Amino acid sequence: MNLNSRSSARLETRARRRAENDARAARIMTAAARVFARHGVENATMEMIAREAKVAVGTIYLHFASRDEVYLNLCANRGKQLGAGYREVIARGLHPLDEIRALALVYIEYLHESADPILFSEPVPYSGIRKRLRRSSEIRAFDRGWKIRRDVFRLFESSVKRAFERGLLADSLGATGVTVAIWSILNGAFMVTRDREYLVHTIGFEPDGFIVKALDSYLKGVAAAARAAARRSKPAQRINRVLGMPRKGTSL
Repeated sequence: MNLNSRSSARLETRARRRAENDARAARIMTAAARVFARHGVENATMEMIAREAKVAVGTIYLHFASRDEVYLNLCANRGKQLGAGYREVIARGLHPLDEIRALALVYIEYLHESADPILFSEPVPYSGIRKRLRRSSEIRAFDRGWKIRRDVFRLFESSVKRAFERGLLADSLGATGVTVAIWSILNGAFMVTRDREYLVHTIGFEPDGFIVKALDSYLKGVAAAARAAARRSKPAQRINRVLGMPRKGTSL
C-alpha cells in the first residue's frame, strides 16, 4: 500500500469513528430526554440515562462529563433544530404576519417535542445553571446553548421587526417586547391545553387549536392598533403638506 493509500485509509477510519461517536452521543441524548421528562433534571442520574440508552455508564462519560453536560447539549441541539426551522420559514419570503404565524407553528411543534425534557424539567432558569458548573466542557456547552437561544430569539424578533417597519403592527412594547409577548402566549397556551380532560370535562372548553387562536387574537389587536395609528397620522400629513411642513424623517 503506497503512502497516499495509507493516508486515505486513515482519514476514512477517523471519519467512520467520528460518525460512530456522534451517533452514540445522539442516542445517549435521546435516552436522556426520556429520563429528564420522567424524572426531571435534578432527580435524573447518569445510571438512569445509561439504562435507558442501553450502554455502560462509562460509555456516557466518554462523551459527557456530567448529567448537566448531557442536559445542556440536549438543550443546545433542540435549540439549533428550532433555529433551522425558523430559517426555513424566513427563506420563503412570506408576508410578515403570515411569517410570524408560520414561525409560531414551528415553535409549537418544538414545544410538543421538547417541553417535557427541557421546559418543564429545568430545575432553575437556564441562566442559573451556570452558577453550578465547574468543568470546562460544561461551560462550553452552556455558552453554546446560550448563544443558540439568543440567535433563535433574534430570528423570531426579526420577523416582528419587519411587521413593525411596514406599519402592520404597533404597540408601546416595541418589536422586542411584542416578540416576548408572543412567546409568552405560545408557552402559556401550550401549558394550559396539556390538561385536555380538565378543560373539556370540568370547564367545558375545547382546547383544539387554542394556541394558534390565542396568537391570532393578540396579533389582531396589535394589527388594529397599527391601522388606527395610520389613520390618525393621515390628517396630520395632509395638514403638513398644506402648510409646507417637511415630512417626518426629512430635514428643513
